[in-house]
Amino acid sequence: MPSALTDYPRPNLAVDLVVLTIPEPAGSRHLELGLVALRRPDGRAVLPGRFVHERQTIRETVIELMAEKLSLRPRRSLRVQMIDVYDDPSRDERGWVVSVAHVTSLLTEHLARLPQETTEVLPLHGRADRGRRITPEPLAYDHDEMVTTAVRRARRRYERSPDPLGLLRAPYTLSQLRHVHEAVLDEPLKRDTFNRRMLPYLEAELDSRGEPVLTSETVGRPAQLYRLRRASVRDAEAGPFPLPRSPRA
Repeated sequence: MPSALTDYPRPNLAVDLVVLTIPEPAGSRHLELGLVALRRPDGRAVLPGRFVHERQTIRETVIELMAEKLSLRPRRSLRVQMIDVYDDPSRDERGWVVSVAHVTSLLTEHLARLPQETTEVLPLHGRADRGRRITPEPLAYDHDEMVTTAVRRARRRYERSPDPLGLLRAPYTLSQLRHVHEAVLDEPLKRDTFNRRMLPYLEAELDSRGEPVLTSETVGRPAQLYRLRRASVRDAEAGPFPLPRSPRA
């Protein structure tokens, strides 16, 4: 006679969310990548997380997590990507918990919606190699590993295509786009090479008359505004070559 599923020990299933953002306005020249973290009563920083309820999907859990912990109402087009499954039986001192970690992004203008008393944005810097920590302080559980993995994978994508996580609201100038890529990659980039790499996947912003839209917010000549081409939703395959770096100032 086959055994019932309830005859087997079962772990608790949770979702932890790596929320990446750019804390400074898009017009700033020196941007940095940030992580939205929660502060526990004991002072430790953690990722927003939530247990999966019975008969609930992972996506439903993510949406409820963002509403309950971050006071955010995700749009239908919310881009959430799975990072990995973390199943070390000793990873959580509260018990046997398996976490399905995901990554998403938050636009700068939405940071004001976060509950200020429980959330903060931590800067992320350094090489995102396996086993390394890129947060300014250790996170609880194995959340540092989740963050490092998410940023390492994001950096590979930012070598190939324009703002694949959607950290910058379109339309934007090439300079604004480059500054966001520099924040994610944590390195300065050569402007001309960056522009040549990204332009094939962008289209000019046009007004109602079909004329290119220029910005008046930059110093000097007005700059052309762009957005991602509709046919370039998927990452551009630009080969294994990273974007050339500029010397640090």
